[in-house]
Amino acid sequence: MVGSALVIALGLGKLFGWDIGLTAGMLAGSMTSTPVLVGAGDTLRHSGMESRQLSLALDNLSLGYALTYLIGLTSAQQIARERGLDTDANRKVYLPVIRAYRVGPELVAWTDGKNLRELGIYRQTGCYIERIRRNGILANPDGDAVLQMGDEIALVGYPDAHARLDPSFRKRLAQLKLTDHGCFLNRVIRSQIEMPIDDNVVLNKGDVLQVSGDARRVKTIADRIGFISIHSQVTDLLAFCAFFVIGLMIGMITFQFSTFSFGMGNAAGLLFAGIMLGFMRANHPTFGYIPQGALSMVKEFGLMVFMAGVGLSAGSGINNGLGAIGGQMLIAGLIVSLVPVVICFLFGAYVLRMNRALLFGAMMGARTCAPAMEIISDTARSNIPALGYAGTYAIANVLLTLAGTIIVMVWPGLG
Repeated sequence: MVGSALVIALGLGKLFGWDIGLTAGMLAGSMTSTPVLVGAGDTLRHSGMESRQLSLALDNLSLGYALTYLIGLTSAQQIARERGLDTDANRKVYLPVIRAYRVGPELVAWTDGKNLRELGIYRQTGCYIERIRRNGILANPDGDAVLQMGDEIALVGYPDAHARLDPSFRKRLAQLKLTDHGCFLNRVIRSQIEMPIDDNVVLNKGDVLQVSGDARRVKTIADRIGFISIHSQVTDLLAFCAFFVIGLMIGMITFQFSTFSFGMGNAAGLLFAGIMLGFMRANHPTFGYIPQGALSMVKEFGLMVFMAGVGLSAGSGINNGLGAIGGQMLIAGLIVSLVPVVICFLFGAYVLRMNRALLFGAMMGARTCAPAMEIISDTARSNIPALGYAGTYAIANVLLTLAGTIIVMVWPGLG
């Protein structure tokens, strides 16, 4: 997604004779990606340009972003509708799940000393062996591995394939069984994204479950599977300040290659620190806590201030820009917005054979486009797209920030 969009944007920028500011802004707007805008702007400021040339490039950066942002935002919704994501046939989702089994005497007798290649686990069960843990050590299985008593194996397959394993393995993945304890599961939150309530969704460390029931019964469940999350109204400012400083320090790191120097910049450094903080928060919910109301206010207010700044920067040249390059921007924005999505859709749908809702969530995560992800979820009438979105969003933030840096760095060498 990111690589194809970067290459297409560079080609179109040279084709239409734009400068680096318009090209990078068009890439950022078409991908609805503020990381590209921030990364490109930070690199331009450290590029050593003359003040007049730098001012023009930054103005054009904001102008290109403003002219193409709505194109990128609305294109994803239209593609989803055209591909039939909102039909009932695509709404019911069967996801591959991973389950753990312990090798017992029945399985040892069934294998009869044969290795995995000779057994043909997938042909007989419809599942792949993802990992084997033996004596506390995790290992990737190979064809010569022989299962032993007490091994713990992780199998990946569809729910119906796991159901067929019960007569052979006589083992099940331990279920929470909340209703047996007089409690009911209302919501599952993973990395601040609400997940679909489905028996086939495997819980990860750091997941937050919203459970209703008698207080004593809820406490019993919490003691068995984790702990009760305390809703404090105090923000962990120490953690935020520490990672803010770490991000600035990371941004100061510069790599020297002969006469060429490359630095991450403050934007990429702060982004990387934010991802680290988010990762630690996802695995340890008591760390880096911020009340949801405060978090929503900061996100919305920050986005509004950012968009207002972009509008003010682009406003001075919007009239001239629309008359001179408006048509070119429209065409280029559509191409950069649609072509990478189509490529990813074809690869995911027909090569990887992913579920449509899951695939569109992953593509919107690759574009870091939260509004489009919400549109996809509403269209699919399901939270399944959130699974794909969460899987690609974090890495896409880093790659898109680097894309903004790379497009500025390689532009002079393209002639």
